[in-house]
Amino acid sequence: MAKTKRQELFYLTGKHTRQELQEIRLQEQFYCPSCQASLLLKIGQINIPHFAHKTLSDCDHSSEPESSLHLHGKLLLYHFFQQLKFKVELEQYLPPIRQRADLLVDSHYAIEFQCSSIPVSQLVQRSKGYLTIGIQPIWIKGLKEPCQEEIGLLRIKSDELAMRQSAGQVSFILLFYPPNNQFYYQSNLFYVSPNRWVGKTKSLQATKQIFPFALPKPLSKEEFKVVMEVFYQVKKKYIRNQLYAENRIKNVFCRLCYELRVDVMNVPKLVGIPLLGADCIKQPAILWQLQVVVAYDKGISIAALVASGKLTLINPALTQQAVLIMEDYLSLYVAFKDKKLENANLLDIVYDIYCKNLRKLRK
Repeated sequence: MAKTKRQELFYLTGKHTRQELQEIRLQEQFYCPSCQASLLLKIGQINIPHFAHKTLSDCDHSSEPESSLHLHGKLLLYHFFQQLKFKVELEQYLPPIRQRADLLVDSHYAIEFQCSSIPVSQLVQRSKGYLTIGIQPIWIKGLKEPCQEEIGLLRIKSDELAMRQSAGQVSFILLFYPPNNQFYYQSNLFYVSPNRWVGKTKSLQATKQIFPFALPKPLSKEEFKVVMEVFYQVKKKYIRNQLYAENRIKNVFCRLCYELRVDVMNVPKLVGIPLLGADCIKQPAILWQLQVVVAYDKGISIAALVASGKLTLINPALTQQAVLIMEDYLSLYVAFKDKKLENANLLDIVYDIYCKNLRKLRK
């Protein structure tokens, strides 16, 4: 978007061909709507036509340089909202908070299409800025390649996780792949370790998308079975890695197994299971669940265990959430610890907990 000499806004939204833009460029001068500096209209054969400052030194609100992927994605999203009959503005600058939204929808939603990494602090700051003026921020992660649709291990960076939306029962990360005009959802996320999660990836063509955006569904029992299988493999790998620890006596996992009087290769099936909301605990499921069981055997309360500092939390502000998750887990463990569990029984039990947690979120 740029301003002309007549102070009219000029949008590059695909309405003009490259040849038409070349002719317009000869006749018109363009200026930045924010800093009023001269802009160049770039019309290459590969990249999408776009405006660029001759110099960035005089503009605090420029987001340049933008990748072709970012330009392409913004243009497709602009047309997506237009086709749904929403009022949409590209690169709208908001003076009260000195921020520019990639797209402003109905003056109420700020769509941020983020293709590169961004510090989490900056992402949070921008979101808070929108909220202070009554605008709902929605972050969409730009994709360079399509995702594989499956339930499995996902590599999720901290800034991508900060884009997570919690609308509906199931939280999710919304992604967009411009070459195919296709949305992707990463939902039903279960924490494994920093940057590693088990979750479901599902696509949705832009032609079938709605706004407010469609919400992902909870997992079926068959889908949850896959989550359980992935967690079991993660558990096996974790145990194997602990066996190679140089000092078994100081190794937390080995010490916990010793205190429970269980062989490290035969950790109970009820230990190391996936639980929604457990991402507030910055430890593998097998480790924090072992700590809960050992504390129970010693008569130590969950609150006292958390206060001891033996458990690492993502954020101290999530202490209450961590306590509730661990209390739920302990109730489950105590109810079934003396029963012989087959895989099918275990699936029934853990899936039931998953459904109950979803109902809590819905409330």
